[in-house]
Amino acid sequence: MRWLQVAIATVLFTSLQTGLFVRPDVGHRRPRTPCRAGDTLLNWIREGGGDGTVKRDVDARGLRGLVVTKPARAGDILLEVPLGMTLADGCEGPSEGAVAAGPPWSKQLPWNVQLALGVLARRKEPDWSLFLDSWPAAPTLPKDMEDEDLEEAQDEDFEVKAGGTLFWLEERYEDAFAAWEQAEAADPKVFWSEEEFRWAMAHVWSRCCRLDLEELGGIRRLLIPLLDMGNHDSEPSAVFDLGRSGRAVCLSATRDLQEGDPVTYSYGEHPNEHFALYYGFVPESNPYDHVKVSLTKVLQCLTLAGFPGAGDWEAARMEEVVRSGVAANSLPLRARSPPLGLLQALFALLPEASEATVLRAVAVACQCLEAEYPTTLKEDQAILDSPSSTLADGVLLLVKLRMERKKLLCSLSQTLQDLAKVFEESPEQAQAQLQELLASAQPEADDAMT
Repeated sequence: MRWLQVAIATVLFTSLQTGLFVRPDVGHRRPRTPCRAGDTLLNWIREGGGDGTVKRDVDARGLRGLVVTKPARAGDILLEVPLGMTLADGCEGPSEGAVAAGPPWSKQLPWNVQLALGVLARRKEPDWSLFLDSWPAAPTLPKDMEDEDLEEAQDEDFEVKAGGTLFWLEERYEDAFAAWEQAEAADPKVFWSEEEFRWAMAHVWSRCCRLDLEELGGIRRLLIPLLDMGNHDSEPSAVFDLGRSGRAVCLSATRDLQEGDPVTYSYGEHPNEHFALYYGFVPESNPYDHVKVSLTKVLQCLTLAGFPGAGDWEAARMEEVVRSGVAANSLPLRARSPPLGLLQALFALLPEASEATVLRAVAVACQCLEAEYPTTLKEDQAILDSPSSTLADGVLLLVKLRMERKKLLCSLSQTLQDLAKVFEESPEQAQAQLQELLASAQPEADDAMT
């Protein structure tokens, strides 16, 4: 049946054409010929009218990315890249600003396909080779993994999404080839291979930025020299926007920084599976991560665990919950807060339910969900910590993904048990804490990259 699941996922992915974060169009000058051998990418940006106080290096955490080369204060501009040195998807808008990456015949293709084709078209152009040659190897993505490796995610839905992404990519390659043939384009004379297309798409997915360029073309997705070397952080040390001149992308410090400090920014408010699928890494302690669960699954967990009152669901109450729509939803469990709909449903279903009872019910459900994984959190950590591990990077990525989910369930279970005790001792204080937790629950970000 997996082929049917993958086919369904492919149809769903094909209908989603939104993107990540994109950076603003900056300047309208074309980049100059690359610098002499030995000069840096930053020197090249300076030749084009930009500037910066950042460089690529390994930071104190052992991560390779951007670091500042001198102390900076909050609000200082750390990097300024003229728009004319960025590559953008070819959406409609004024011609000035970022350089439209895709060939003219690609305008009707998805934004990420346009960018990928633009990268392939410019790889050997002197004006762009220094930038494109600065990219490291493309990350390992789940779409390229074998079925037995994907099973390491311990999540069938994730396996289906990975397979759907691969099928979507194959279809987009065929669409691009058909558009090139129909246009009878002279450039390129020979169309790129599917392997080259996959390489370009992997880099576009993991490196592009989303930004509102306002009067310069609205929402655009850009590839930006050097800035794309920065690492992700949900509490970043920098943010990027369209500078005051309206002609450059500016990366500015959000706090005071010392020489050598990492320069990070947010890749978007996405769950961990999105980062794994399209970036090839899994963030730690991601406030936007969640574990989705149905009400039916929660009730099954409570019944199996012998939770007081579980299994004795009154038909009238169940019908009321079903009418509310909660029973049909996939509910996101987050590290700090359960969904309000789940709490309301359990209030209606559990006999003589109190706030403490409902919170403990969700805590028990979290413990049950964690126990269903084939491996424990401790076993997963041992795999990642083992210096003799022979597992491929892609498999380790999936181990990290499942481990973070288990950590999330543990954290939520403990939070709710602690709050249940507070309800019994100080209801008013606990009510305020619960409202704060519910208010802090982040809305699910649109994670479509296909």
